[in-house]
Amino acid sequence: MYHAIKEWGGTPFGFIDDVTITVEGKIEENTKSLSNILEKCCNWAKSRMTKIDLGDKLGFIHFTKNVKPKDEKVQLTLPNGELRELQKEVKLLGITLNNLLDFKSHILNKINKARKAVGAIWHLGGVQKGMRGSAVRSLYIACVRPIVEYVLEIWHHKILKGEIHKLEVMQNMALRRIVGAYRTTPIAVLQKEAGIMPYSIRLKFMVARKAIRLHLNISKTNPINGHLLTLIEKSPIAKLTTLYILAKDDRDYMIKKDEKRKCKRVEPLTLKQQQNQTIGILKKQAMEEWQEMYWNSSKDLWYHNITVESKCTDNLSKMVTGVIMKKDSRRILSNITQFRTGHGNFGAWFKKFGIEKDSYNCKCGELETVHHILVECPLLEEERKGLKRISPEMDMSTLLNSLTGLQEIVSFISAWRD
Repeated sequence: MYHAIKEWGGTPFGFIDDVTITVEGKIEENTKSLSNILEKCCNWAKSRMTKIDLGDKLGFIHFTKNVKPKDEKVQLTLPNGELRELQKEVKLLGITLNNLLDFKSHILNKINKARKAVGAIWHLGGVQKGMRGSAVRSLYIACVRPIVEYVLEIWHHKILKGEIHKLEVMQNMALRRIVGAYRTTPIAVLQKEAGIMPYSIRLKFMVARKAIRLHLNISKTNPINGHLLTLIEKSPIAKLTTLYILAKDDRDYMIKKDEKRKCKRVEPLTLKQQQNQTIGILKKQAMEEWQEMYWNSSKDLWYHNITVESKCTDNLSKMVTGVIMKKDSRRILSNITQFRTGHGNFGAWFKKFGIEKDSYNCKCGELETVHHILVECPLLEEERKGLKRISPEMDMSTLLNSLTGLQEIVSFISAWRD
């Protein structure tokens, strides 16, 4: 049928039984052409003992920058005599297209769906009870991100700062649930604690990554190749990646050790190795941009001082809190997050944000801060012995930003809270 549609004056494309027919020209002429093609398609299907669905799934839209009032009254005549109104939006393989092709409806629709998915995850993890942090994080990555990033390479160029902000707000809800953080915790800190990249960087990374995969896997004579390189070049985080792609001689071979012959041999890189190396460079650029964004963000001096040596990463195994997120309960993870960020159930926090409380002071009479609890409070000398074994100087970075220190902090918090 595709060949027949071309002979009838249309341009067909589709996937399995989802067929789209386009024509170009003035709207009145286009409408008549589509009616004629649709009637011939129905006759073609009837001659082969099948039929075309003319129900609600049949879309009719005119793509134009200038919509005239008379154009909105145009109707498509169906083979059964029914008249179909011109639509402002149609869905094509999961993408919402409007007559301006600005993808606003699609982007907002995806943001709203993602927000609902986050709302479902929201109930699975709180400050004291809920799933482990790693499980909530996995749910967000597996169930929410795909909603937003579906065919990202098609609509990313139309997304505005305001829409990226809405994505960040949606993601921030998930970040708080992942690590059990208080609402006042700075966003840059939440992103680093949860190991989740900001969307302003991730969108660019994902587009460039998809362009690279396509570029390395389709025929070099395919006309889309030039467009793919343009996509990569436009990405601020992919400048080195573009050079890497173009410098073909530098990536066609690798030196490999031969243990049996005790020598080195040169082997050609496979397509998969080329792809992985190229995407690896791109990922490195994205991480560097994330790190720079973190350094330039507004964050509390307390958190900055204890984590100054750790870098932003989305690899859970490289995060100092990764083991706690995987193995410990939600209550323990939330307590660790509160101590690391300084935002939590402490008298000083209540006082800072003007929240009324019977007393902002510790039982010893001093203002209750994280530093006071860990180092100064005379009532906790016995509980503090384990911390001093880890760091005799009671260095906050050692205690709160190392695995051995955090494990001892967990024991200390349990004794202190009880």
